[in-house]
Amino acid sequence: MITTTAIVAREPEQPQSINWAMEEVEVYMPGEGEILVEMRATGICHTDIVLSSVPAGRIGIQYPKVLGHEVTGAGIVRALGQSVKSVEVGDPVLLSYYSCSSCASCQSAHPAYCEVFAGENYVGRQGGMKISNNGEEPWSKFFGQSSFSRHSVVSEVSVVNVKDMIKSEDELKLFAPLGCGFQTGMGAILNSSNAGPDDVVMILGLGAVGMGALMTAKIRGCKAIIVVDKVEARLEHAKRLGASYTINTGAPDKTSLKDAVCKLFPSGASVVIDTTGVPTLIEEGLQATQKRGKLVLIGVPPLGYELNVDVVQHINSGRSIIGCIEGDCIPGKAIPQMIQWYREGRFPVDQLVQYFDAAEYTQALKGMKEGTAVKPVLVWEY
Repeated sequence: MITTTAIVAREPEQPQSINWAMEEVEVYMPGEGEILVEMRATGICHTDIVLSSVPAGRIGIQYPKVLGHEVTGAGIVRALGQSVKSVEVGDPVLLSYYSCSSCASCQSAHPAYCEVFAGENYVGRQGGMKISNNGEEPWSKFFGQSSFSRHSVVSEVSVVNVKDMIKSEDELKLFAPLGCGFQTGMGAILNSSNAGPDDVVMILGLGAVGMGALMTAKIRGCKAIIVVDKVEARLEHAKRLGASYTINTGAPDKTSLKDAVCKLFPSGASVVIDTTGVPTLIEEGLQATQKRGKLVLIGVPPLGYELNVDVVQHINSGRSIIGCIEGDCIPGKAIPQMIQWYREGRFPVDQLVQYFDAAEYTQALKGMKEGTAVKPVLVWEY
């Protein structure tokens, strides 16, 4: 076993709050198909927050647990379990989600819709580590990795070996969030909506997912890109990254999204991507979607929220409402593609990442809440 530190999430004391603390943990050595990874950096995703603010037992959530699922490292594979073939000790790796590799979705090249995705990624497993001061075994293997730990046992299927793609340790830290947020935004354009030059794309929310979608829509040559957020600085940044139009939902004189979009394009947007999970924005986004257009849902709304649709109107509209997990991406293909685009100057994630020492995770969370940090990344110092 290895003694290390981790951010442990316990059951929230108040509704819609989180209860995180840095604690000493002991990590077991890897078993069959597992890898011991020494973390260098990990992004904080909205999913980490949502799934640690849920009461124990709801949707299968258990406590205590170690979250974290956007990570990278340099020379960090420290030990291998049996049958591991994709990496060697010392290799730098990027991590993404877990999939079983054998169900119908996995076999048809859609692992993000794996039949065990929810249980393995959102809930995880016990048995990978224990808390030093009381012997509790927290739920770990979150998204196959639980990267809010300085060391963690990771499923091989969650690993992308990047030894031939990475030029420096600084790049490793920079690319930490590629395996979730940016990947999801990328795939929402490439896969879920297949947006292209004939499309008017509207993106709701400009966190890492929204910015990833924006940069990819620009690469795809979409006819127009409309971005929506309540933080003016993010809207200004989006314009620098290629947005055609901006809508500030925090403005005192705001109108409905449908009215705002139809002033620009009378038929509405052909592709609307919601990254916020805000019910009113989802509903307005649907109304702003043109006939035969696509509404792609990514953001996690309040648990139990239902989108009411008039079925007859929906039939007549020909619209599609698409659920999007991880951008329907295969990480082993998506991550190298994003790295290539970065080197070509077309996917400038360096303009969007902000670093925090892992011990300063509360400051990173504050930046997310206030909208000042597009993609906060926790760095594990050695």
